[in-house]
Amino acid sequence: MKYSIGLACLLVCLALPVHATQIIQPSTAATTVSGGSVIVFKPVYTVATPDNGAETGLGLRVHFNANALQFKGVSKAFAYGLQPVGEVSVDSANEDADASTDRYLTLAWVDVTAQWPGADGLPLTLGEVAFDVLPGFTGTTHIRTSASDTADGGALQSTPMKVTAEAVAEPVTLKLRGMLQGAYVSADAQMRDSLRTTNSLPLTQPYAAWGHAGSETTTTTLLATTGNDAIVDWVLVELRPQQQPQTRVASQAALLQRDGDVVDAVTGSTSLSFKVAPGDYYVALRHRNHLGVMSAAPLKLTANASTLDFTQSTTPIYGNEVRISQSAVRLLPTGDANADFKLIADGPSNDKNTVLGIILASPENTGAHTNFQLPGYRTTDMNLDGKTLYVGPDNDVNALLGNILLAPGNSTNSTNYILPSSLPQ
Repeated sequence: MKYSIGLACLLVCLALPVHATQIIQPSTAATTVSGGSVIVFKPVYTVATPDNGAETGLGLRVHFNANALQFKGVSKAFAYGLQPVGEVSVDSANEDADASTDRYLTLAWVDVTAQWPGADGLPLTLGEVAFDVLPGFTGTTHIRTSASDTADGGALQSTPMKVTAEAVAEPVTLKLRGMLQGAYVSADAQMRDSLRTTNSLPLTQPYAAWGHAGSETTTTTLLATTGNDAIVDWVLVELRPQQQPQTRVASQAALLQRDGDVVDAVTGSTSLSFKVAPGDYYVALRHRNHLGVMSAAPLKLTANASTLDFTQSTTPIYGNEVRISQSAVRLLPTGDANADFKLIADGPSNDKNTVLGIILASPENTGAHTNFQLPGYRTTDMNLDGKTLYVGPDNDVNALLGNILLAPGNSTNSTNYILPSSLPQ
């Protein structure tokens, strides 16, 4: 809907008790992205005078360069006094004094009682305006604002948002291997794929709660694969910068095969691609109920796939050695049932009680039996056989207890010993 003449007149005719300078600043002053990315402009509103900030409203043009950005939509707009969002228009009058920003849309708020923005404190985010960065654009552009209307006698002071679009670099690739203790079968020197054979594996990645925002999904075709390449479970692969090993710059949810290969969740390829600049990165391999590990030193990643094998004793890891030895194979240790990135058998926040609690709380366990078998895809299924079991054959707590009692640092064999993850947090 086009911005109406009536609204313009209404704003012009409403008088402020005191001439005010209304101020718009972007929540993010500058951002660097690649073509095809989505950016969000968040105008933050305040006033210089009067102190109470009570106004009759604001009409705000948001200017952009149509050769660099494409308007996507407005969300989370401040509701009090909000008028219909104006259509994208050509900036033929160069309202923001920047010829390159040739389009604008209008946002407006009106309050005839001159109490806008109401009880909300300042500064106030007025909304989120999303743009697509056009795939072919590289260079710098700006998102600017100007006043289509302020209250009588008012002025608008605005600061632009700088957007720099860089050329998309060819993705770096990585070949990664690892083994999970919970699923490992010594006689086969491979992992069991019971989660797959019991149809317990989800098609969608399970690591959103860990801050991984990816939307990776797999296919029933890939999960139907048998033999050495059968899928064991989802894992999370992270890249961390050389200067800040505790910070994740890229992550990917992938699938782990019985033979230890980590593969792309869609294609099944052993080459994992990451959209980051070539360089040196720490590589971490994590699992939802095993302690994760990370390379001891940054690995040089380029378009040509580098290889990292955490199953080998000759591959050092960052921090303390937490891997479990099974002959010549090194395994990620199981037991983190409550996903707090450490293993505890007894004491506060221990993992054993997490297993017991979910067993006893299950509605199907009407007799509150500790040897009740609870099927399903759960972090409490620490041996990855498709069920949670507290006591009895193939239970999920014995491996945890063994890892605690046999931990190199547990010189007193205490069950309340805490085995922390070696990953920097």
